[in-house]
Amino acid sequence: MSNHLALNASSQARPPHPKPLHIRIARLASNIFSPIAVSLPSVILVALYHAPNVALALFYACIVLLFLSIGPMIYIIIGVRMGKFTDTDVSVRSQRVGPFLFGNSSSIVGLLTLFFTHGPKNLITLLLIAIISGILMMLITLWWKISLHAASLASSVTLLAILYGTIVLPTFLLVVLVSWSRVVLRRHTVGQVIAGAGVNILLVVVVVQLRGI
Repeated sequence: MSNHLALNASSQARPPHPKPLHIRIARLASNIFSPIAVSLPSVILVALYHAPNVALALFYACIVLLFLSIGPMIYIIIGVRMGKFTDTDVSVRSQRVGPFLFGNSSSIVGLLTLFFTHGPKNLITLLLIAIISGILMMLITLWWKISLHAASLASSVTLLAILYGTIVLPTFLLVVLVSWSRVVLRRHTVGQVIAGAGVNILLVVVVVQLRGI
């Protein structure tokens, strides 16, 4: 009996086996390039593009971040604490409709705020893209778990590449990285990350062509 207890104690004291390196890298990439993390530099860079008044541009960037990212993220965090969502990524497909509806509604309020206060055209375009993308992703998610990580990052780097030119093109490698991370972590299939990125790249190009820079 004493030997059995000693074996149990030693097994409990043994530290957990570390995750393989590629899993740790994938998890780090997935966290760093999560939709809310990507939105901060993206919104600021879009706001500053040819801004005649930097202070005013940053003010409007804060408004956009409030409605596009901060508000929806608070909603998800509260949902996780209440047990409505399994995690902040809302990994379960059936749980995603509520966050989509809240996020889209919040973005629409942000869009109206910018429109009626004559906010920067580029930020209005960004919110239009976010709203259309949110509706498309929500409809697709009803049947298929398309990747929001790949979608948001692809959308951001495409818009920044259109605004700032070829200097931004290397950042498309980050889309490949985050897509790889989502597949390695078994959150999505290859098809789901390709679809998420592809649909949003096309969406950004079409919206910017229609509205201009």
